[in-house]
Amino acid sequence: MSNKPINDTPKCDVPGCSHEAALSTDGTEKDSQGLNRPAVKNVNVCEPHLNWPHSEDAKAFTLTDAYKKRSK
Repeated sequence: MSNKPINDTPKCDVPGCSHEAALSTDGTEKDSQGLNRPAVKNVNVCEPHLNWPHSEDAKAFTLTDAYKKRSK
C-alpha cells in the first residue's frame, strides 16, 4: 500500500473523518479481515481506516458526486 493519496492535501473519505489520507487505493489492496472483499479503487483513507475501502459504505461512496468527479 504505497500509493500516494489523490490531490494535494487529501482527506480521508470515510464519513466524519477529517484526517489526512495516508493512501489512495488502486483496487488491489487486501482485506485485512480475511473476507476477500475487493477494495474500491480511488478512495483516500487514513491509517485507522485502511480496511474501509472493502466495506459496503465504500461501495456506496462510489455513487456520490464527490467520487464521480474524482474518477473523471
